Amino acid sequence: MAASTARRALTFTTSNGLPEVRARGVIRAASSADADWVAALSGRVFAHLGDYWNIVREWLVHPYVFPFVVEDGGERAGFAMLARYRFGDHWRGELLAIAVSPERHHQGFGRLLLEHAIRLARQPGSRQIDELYLSVAEPNARARRLFESAGFALIEGDHGTYDKGQRAQHMRMPLTG
Repeated sequence: MAASTARRALTFTTSNGLPEVRARGVIRAASSADADWVAALSGRVFAHLGDYWNIVREWLVHPYVFPFVVEDGGERAGFAMLARYRFGDHWRGELLAIAVSPERHHQGFGRLLLEHAIRLARQPGSRQIDELYLSVAEPNARARRLFESAGFALIEGDHGTYDKGQRAQHMRMPLTG
């Protein structure tokens, strides 16, 4: 997967019928210069799940993980991490993390990051990802609705718990016909 920079705007229709732009961002590949910011944001937004800042820092430099950051007005607003791995005779993708700064919630940055991850996963190549997976904590209904609206479906079963006891739910999106 090639690193890319994408400029996207999400447009919503307001009650008066006029479009309102909520998220305008530049998505770029994350770099080592982002490590402290990504770890700090992970500590803030994932603290209720456990101590994930350290593993997220490791994922940032893993060769099969593709981390990216969304910036708005030169300020980082969020990040996501997409992993690719071999599963039998095909490749799977996993959205390992998606996080938006709390002060930037409800502005469309989560959707922007999710859509970018899906576009990256769908890129053709010798290691074509056939399906995309993610885990979400059961109490996080807002995130689950976002993922469902993008085409993910819940996978039934017991998928364990997060470090602080929340039930993990797995979701899947097929990417090939």
